[in-house]
Amino acid sequence: MACPNRVRLLLALSILYAGMISVSCERLMPALGSYDEIHVIADRRPSEEVMKPLRETFEIPFETVQEETLFHLNPVASKDLAEVESRKNYLVLVDLSERGPAFHLARKTLGAAPLDEAGRSGKASYLFVDNAIARYQTHAFLIAEQAAAFPEAARTNGRAIRDGFLQSNRRRILEFLLFRGENLTLARALHERFGWTIRMPAPFEESTEHVDAGFFSMKMDRPGRLLFVYWADGYERLPDPDRIVAVRDSLGMLYYDEDYVEPSRTTAFPGTFQGRPAVRIHGLWQNEKYTIGGPFRSIAFHDDKKGRFYLLDYAVYAPGVSKKYYLWELESVIETFRIGSPPPEPVARTGADS
Repeated sequence: MACPNRVRLLLALSILYAGMISVSCERLMPALGSYDEIHVIADRRPSEEVMKPLRETFEIPFETVQEETLFHLNPVASKDLAEVESRKNYLVLVDLSERGPAFHLARKTLGAAPLDEAGRSGKASYLFVDNAIARYQTHAFLIAEQAAAFPEAARTNGRAIRDGFLQSNRRRILEFLLFRGENLTLARALHERFGWTIRMPAPFEESTEHVDAGFFSMKMDRPGRLLFVYWADGYERLPDPDRIVAVRDSLGMLYYDEDYVEPSRTTAFPGTFQGRPAVRIHGLWQNEKYTIGGPFRSIAFHDDKKGRFYLLDYAVYAPGVSKKYYLWELESVIETFRIGSPPPEPVARTGADS
């Protein structure tokens, strides 16, 4: 006798996800699709009542030269999961009262304990898992006692889940960039001489021409991606935001062939960087000599121990295409900046890893 549709679906999901915990990340196939697309999976296609608070949190403007959106959400019923198989991002809505496909997917991925704990707590919760069935992939599971609780759970947990995807994006993009190797020799030399380091993925070209003036840069072409670290001693405190913008403007003029900051499209605001108070700048750079421009981001902070002012900066020149991924790419590298900590030791790769 033929199995009911529900049984066939559960069987297909079990086969699809079988053995994923034991398979090493190195042997997984790369996930497909874009880092800014999130597939929202539920036993039945998620209702607009659930999607509305998620869209209000995820589908927000992302500042570049043109109008862009941070994430794009795609609601999918679990019966249609095969259509979006092996994509980069999933948000799975797990209804504990209905042991449907989403529940079984969560149990297969997370194990029984987290679901049992969520059931005992009576509160909605969320968990992240990377590389479950493909490399460079993230699953987020939003767990609630019943389907009616998902709209409020989305409102309560949406921002934290969004930030979790952003953090996962940075981690996965950096892993992808470092796959071809990195310049650990130069990283160690900068650490020994100046007391800081940053990861240098092999696709980037580094320049130490101006390190004696406190300026180190990296770039990658097609499209243009630029990153620099600037440092200056003798500062008792972090300069005010207007002064930091002026410093960024002068560095562009001096080292980037007369780039300048467009003040009408540039904003400085307070923030943090790796636990330190910081000033963050989102803006637009331009160059009248070549009639070009693009978005940039800066992070300024003060090292109290050394009395040193740091300005970390990254910029994109990618005419006619989305700038978001390239800014995320540069951000993933900037986030590896460390003071005092030596760069990682090289890891030997074997034939079995390739």
